[in-house]
Amino acid sequence: MFVAACDAVTSGERSPLLDVPLVLLDVPLHAEREADLVAALAARAPAVLATAAAGDERSIVHLERALATDREVVPAHEQHSLSNLRTHLFEVSAPAERDLDERVTLRSWPGEARECVEIARGIRAEAARGVAFDRMAIFLPAQHDYTSHLEEALRRAEVPAFFARGTTRPDPGGRALLALLACKAEGLSARRFAEYLSLAQVPSLDADAPDTVWAPPEHDLVPPVIADALPAAAEPAVHDPLPLDPAHERVVAGAVRAPWRWEQLLVEGAVIGGADRWERRLAGLEGELRVRRASVGDEDEARATRIERTLADLAHLRAFAMPLVARLTALPERARWGDWLEHLRTLAAAALRDPDHVLAALAELAPMAPVGPIDLEEVRLVLAVRLRELRDRPSRRRYGAVYVAPAHAARGLVFDVVFVAGLAERIVPRKITEDPILLDASRRALAPTLATQADRVAAERLALRLAVGAARARVALSYPRLDTEQGRPRVPSFYTLEALRAAEGRLPSFEEIAGRARGEGIVRLGWPAPERPEDAIDDAEYDLALLAPLLGDDPETTRGKARYLLGANAHLARALRARARRWLRTRWTHADGLVDTDDLGRAALARHQLAVRSYSPTALQHFAACPYRFFLQAVHRLAPREEPAAIEAMDPLTRGALFHDVQFALLSRLRAEERLPVTAANCAAAQATIDGVLDEVAATYREKLAPAIPRVWDDAIESIRADLREWLRRASEDESGWVPHRFELSFGIVDRDRTNADPASTPDPVPLAGGLQLRGAIDLVERHVRGHLRVTDHKTGKVRARPDVVVGGGEILQPILYALACERLLHEPVAAGRLYYCTATGSYEERVVPLDEKSRAAASTVVTILDRALRDGFLPAAPASRACEYCDYRPVCGPYEETRTKNKPGPRTMAPRPPGRYSRISRRAIAFVAISTRR
Repeated sequence: MFVAACDAVTSGERSPLLDVPLVLLDVPLHAEREADLVAALAARAPAVLATAAAGDERSIVHLERALATDREVVPAHEQHSLSNLRTHLFEVSAPAERDLDERVTLRSWPGEARECVEIARGIRAEAARGVAFDRMAIFLPAQHDYTSHLEEALRRAEVPAFFARGTTRPDPGGRALLALLACKAEGLSARRFAEYLSLAQVPSLDADAPDTVWAPPEHDLVPPVIADALPAAAEPAVHDPLPLDPAHERVVAGAVRAPWRWEQLLVEGAVIGGADRWERRLAGLEGELRVRRASVGDEDEARATRIERTLADLAHLRAFAMPLVARLTALPERARWGDWLEHLRTLAAAALRDPDHVLAALAELAPMAPVGPIDLEEVRLVLAVRLRELRDRPSRRRYGAVYVAPAHAARGLVFDVVFVAGLAERIVPRKITEDPILLDASRRALAPTLATQADRVAAERLALRLAVGAARARVALSYPRLDTEQGRPRVPSFYTLEALRAAEGRLPSFEEIAGRARGEGIVRLGWPAPERPEDAIDDAEYDLALLAPLLGDDPETTRGKARYLLGANAHLARALRARARRWLRTRWTHADGLVDTDDLGRAALARHQLAVRSYSPTALQHFAACPYRFFLQAVHRLAPREEPAAIEAMDPLTRGALFHDVQFALLSRLRAEERLPVTAANCAAAQATIDGVLDEVAATYREKLAPAIPRVWDDAIESIRADLREWLRRASEDESGWVPHRFELSFGIVDRDRTNADPASTPDPVPLAGGLQLRGAIDLVERHVRGHLRVTDHKTGKVRARPDVVVGGGEILQPILYALACERLLHEPVAAGRLYYCTATGSYEERVVPLDEKSRAAASTVVTILDRALRDGFLPAAPASRACEYCDYRPVCGPYEETRTKNKPGPRTMAPRPPGRYSRISRRAIAFVAISTRR
């Protein structure tokens, strides 16, 4: 290109740009071809003036050769710290010793973000002196580490800024495409597909939409200002903000109409795996929903409507997701870049609402078409740095705004005030290494003008000289004295030492620099605010600066000085009042949970009373751990968010569910074949049946859960097999006279279909004494040879109940409540309820609760306490000891509930100690009833 330019200049053709006086203002010349072009231009110019910055030795040498003249050094005419700095920086000379004046300052701040905030504060101070914003500049030796911090700090300070290199922001389109590629890389992960849906890049599902979209690449050789002015510049896509009937649209503004429904369908369908699994699982889920709809009929209109809506959502999901999954499946395992780009362009056009920026980035990779073959991981690695962030071009004019640029962009520019940031060790100078493709020795052998290590070091030093040389009145140097990411202190760069040596004529020590740079004020990383509120750059800093001196003063003298905050921010006022009420020691307030319920709250609780709706024993047990947990789980029905993902290890809940399914299938088969009870005579045959049943159930779970590590899954199944065999062997040796009678006897479970249920199950809950409507499923009902029944609840975890348990402080309710429910449901006498820890983890222990007067009284007490708490609306966050450690609702309440509620009025101060026959939950909850009554 330079050769062609030289030929055009030397050809003798006339041009308005030739044969005129020529000015070369700080033109960098790094190569001989560039110098040849300058020589050709100078040969046709009647007069030439060329300037170069001191220290730019390569450019000066090339200019001397091109212009056939020697350099002329212009001396400084002023004697002050700034002129000394410009003259002696990185030179062997030094000025006479003198203290720094106000023209050169050095400060340090704790962290890059705080440094940028202080620079913004300094800009506001300069503006208050009358310096225009466009007469100030910020030069960064390491722009990448500072741009985001500076952008935020200047925005907070309301300082207009012109970023010469532009700014970056997250690109939702690029991230959506990367999420789809991650979905492919992780075996068509439903979690990654849900991430793609969350980015609101779902395109319109209009059948008339084009299949392909073209976008030109952003050409590096066309300046942004010229590119923006071209008539062919692409206009951004315009989308209708809202369709005529949003209720009938599947996609609104790039987001699916109900993304949480689609995500729930992905969870229920367990679409984890390849495309065939997606199709099979979604089709199976649709079939299951249609069966449910047919079984409901028209009697339950609300449930039928809910199922029909779910079917419509599933149809929308399948119509959109399956073609996209097919495109992801079609991506090659290994291919050349050209093939990858073709696939990616097609995928972006089909999957993104605004694919223009993504297509432009892909077009830039077109020259790499013959490279390869490569795999998907390498494609993702290359695209991540190009698609994750979107670079915004700077505005066309920089005037009226602070100029922000890398230090080397200061050529030919002059500002009144210049801020130079980041002068810390490991930021500047950067670690410079030789080019591994062409080492310095080879470079010197090829041509003496090729850049070597010495030239690279000189270029970095030149950048700092250009930055300080652009300042006409003042320059402010700064560095971060703390690395906030690694939590270690930083020391000033030796460039900082050199700057002080050049400005004041002596070389200070690191300790002296650190002390001087800290200044007189106190700056704390954990309190991001200035000492004076008047210096704040935004409201948050003003508030913190005002509060700081009040914290250590006498409360009597500071009372009311920060009251304006309560009126300025209603949310802060509400939060502070709630916090104060939560830590009150004298009484319970509405900030402690469900307390002081008004008429509206009591009306809402009316449909959650024990006699109105059904509860399971598991839900009721939460009251013993924490009444507010019971409220969140049983009334609000809050639950942790589920994410579809291939499991790596079998969790206890999955293990327990699988174990119970195998027990039900095994006992049902043995009963159908009339092989119950299991005795020593038929134990071997029954254990052989276990293997077949376990394999069938495990295959179903494997299909549903798609374990990521087959060996771990297989080991867990073999562990379950061993537990089942031992459970059956012990049953065959039991001569107590109990015979399995009913399995998975359910009652009151109508909100989900159960395939494993005893024929005697009923959809209606069982009413118990006290008005409790109980729902649940009894694992096993046994009949004794004498005719009475026993209820067994199988446990697969550790033994947590004491040998003499009745209700276990309200934490063990299944034995007694299931025994009472079985008695009412089957109309037969029930002798006891039993917990059977039927695995090696529980050592095959059992806890038997006889159904006698004592246990009936304990159950009645529990029901009375729960009923009173619900009727009064008194369910505070009052956890039992260590109940918060594994609570799912800790993000709702916070980490200090147990500590906080210890200071509240409790059982020891507001209620007499109940009789010893009551359990811990009785004593504790009766106190809550007493507190509620005294209110």
